[in-house]
Amino acid sequence: MSSLLFYSDAQEVIIATDTLLHYPDGAAPGYSSKAIAIPHLRMIVAGTGSAALFNRWIGLVNEQGFALDVDAVDAHAPKPLQSLWQELNNQFPSLRDQTATIYHFGFSEKTGKIHGYSYRSKSNFASEWLAYGLGVKPPLADNADIDLSSFPDCAVEIMQAQEMQENQKAVDRVYIGGSVQINHLTRSGFSIYSLGELARASR
Repeated sequence: MSSLLFYSDAQEVIIATDTLLHYPDGAAPGYSSKAIAIPHLRMIVAGTGSAALFNRWIGLVNEQGFALDVDAVDAHAPKPLQSLWQELNNQFPSLRDQTATIYHFGFSEKTGKIHGYSYRSKSNFASEWLAYGLGVKPPLADNADIDLSSFPDCAVEIMQAQEMQENQKAVDRVYIGGSVQINHLTRSGFSIYSLGELARASR
């Protein structure tokens, strides 16, 4: 799992992710990008849970010659995600104890507005519409001391609070660390930058 923060409205989407990879078998942590901009589709793909699914899905989306926008990708996404997840589970049995969620954000050619969708392994990758506003994954039980209206400036603060919360869990813990990476899409294009480092998650 990962930290995934996103804000969207009709005109823009801002996505913040950490970069820590945590391996259930206890291998040393690694680092990876968890949100990728795809300029020719004017969209951003993000993922939580299985890094293997996210990395393979990025390749498939980028290779699609028929897709024009985020809505066209959405129309075809569930079935190949189901097939890819089954293939990965057959290849790596340990994945059967993991979950994965893929997120798509981008401009709709039909409406001219940002559209967002999620696809969860627990829901067999059915398409789910994402409402505008701020999303925080994993949810914070207490965010009273954080000015959420300042997002993305508060992304580091949110992730630090998430990490403290998750460190207290004995099971189903989300590991958060590395650096805070921002992907920002507006009508004028993409901005991609780092907000700074997080402490390496304790093991």
